[in-house]
Amino acid sequence: MFTERWIIDFIIYLYALSLLFSFSDLLHPNRRANRLALGLLVAVWLSQSLFFAFRLSSWFPALTSFDALFFYSWVLITLTLVINAVYRMDLFVFSANLISFAVMAINLFVARDSGSPVSEILLSELVFIHVTMAFVAYAAFSLSAVFAAFYLIGNFLLKRKKWNRVLRLLPSLDRLHSFFHRWVMIGVPLMLLSMILGLVWLHQRVPGTPWYDPKIAGSLLVLTAYGLHLYFRLSGRWRGRRLAWWNLLSFFTVLLNMWISGTGVSFHRWL
Repeated sequence: MFTERWIIDFIIYLYALSLLFSFSDLLHPNRRANRLALGLLVAVWLSQSLFFAFRLSSWFPALTSFDALFFYSWVLITLTLVINAVYRMDLFVFSANLISFAVMAINLFVARDSGSPVSEILLSELVFIHVTMAFVAYAAFSLSAVFAAFYLIGNFLLKRKKWNRVLRLLPSLDRLHSFFHRWVMIGVPLMLLSMILGLVWLHQRVPGTPWYDPKIAGSLLVLTAYGLHLYFRLSGRWRGRRLAWWNLLSFFTVLLNMWISGTGVSFHRWL
């Protein structure tokens, strides 16, 4: 049981990292990020294959629904790797593997036997991974807000030609702009992955919870605000001060979402 749990945790974290680097490479093509994403995806495939080998004698050839979903995810990754090796389609790889990640989350954490000890352990670990990713995303958005604020301060001082110590301590505006945008690039996919895992847990543990629950609505608001940040930046519609102000405005959705968690108005009792 311990080995199975270790492999499951390992696969989920590897997959999340692969998607993160793939998303980064799509927004800003980077050869190193592309290689890391592909290498981590291969590691996911190898880990899944190891998981198959570990369980082979117990379930093959009679597949349960749990095993069938796992096999589907493995086949999807296999075909994705083959297609990418032949045609080199980065957007296809990211899109297909986002689907595969969601299927894997359902596959690994939706209980085959809702009363089994393994089921309870996996669902508990799902919450841990979900919360961990959410906190990392919040931290990324917080750092992005700091850089956005520095950008606005630097821009204000430069326009008024105030060559003081504060301005000398700040990086260039171009670098600050790059920093607050890149932290959003990190936070958005982590937030998306966290929500996928959270919704899987919610379906199992709180099936009667409405989709308009304040916490769910708050998380969607955060994802929408920062998703628009990426859209404005990549489409070239907004840059500079306007994008920095939107970044700070978006950060208030993070604060609102954390406040919702602490007030008890939602089923969440933690941030």
